[in-house]
Amino acid sequence: MSNPNPVMADELTYCAVHPDRETSLRCNKCERYMCPECAVQTPVGYRCKQCVRQHEDKFFNASQWDYVIVFAVSAILTGIGAAIISSIRIPLLFILILGLPIGGFVAEAALRATQRRRGRRSNIVAVAGVVVGGLIGAFVQFYSLYLSIISDIAPGREVPPLPLDVLFSSVFSDISLILFIAMIAIAVYGRFRMKI
Repeated sequence: MSNPNPVMADELTYCAVHPDRETSLRCNKCERYMCPECAVQTPVGYRCKQCVRQHEDKFFNASQWDYVIVFAVSAILTGIGAAIISSIRIPLLFILILGLPIGGFVAEAALRATQRRRGRRSNIVAVAGVVVGGLIGAFVQFYSLYLSIISDIAPGREVPPLPLDVLFSSVFSDISLILFIAMIAIAVYGRFRMKI
């Protein structure tokens, strides 16, 4: 006598990205099999990373020029701020209080300059602009201070070149300046990661 309900052997299925991983989980949009590592939980269920990325692409509409604009605005504004901070020697407490709002201002200016268009890497480009601009602003301010001191000591004489190791050590030993640049970078990164 045969069994009235024969158990059908389940067909083994594997993750589309990791073919060595057995899974029965499917993307609720494209029906692609995915392992737990590839699954992304969304408000409408689990989706594969490719479908989530396609959905996110609708929000990232920046051109290559937008990256240039974001970098330039972030670098220029942070460079101005760093030159001011390194010239007037603001106490560390005020750096902590002012750093995040100034970073918010820098990020907002960069977003407005690109008409709020963002790319997948706008946040990284903006942070790179902050770091590069902040360091250049500090270098320029320190070098101009060096030139004014030398011209006061020996007016009319040729100014000897400033050794690069002295310039770098002077800028990187200024903890308040480095903290100022870091606070702006954190604020800019966070603002670009926020949904608009």
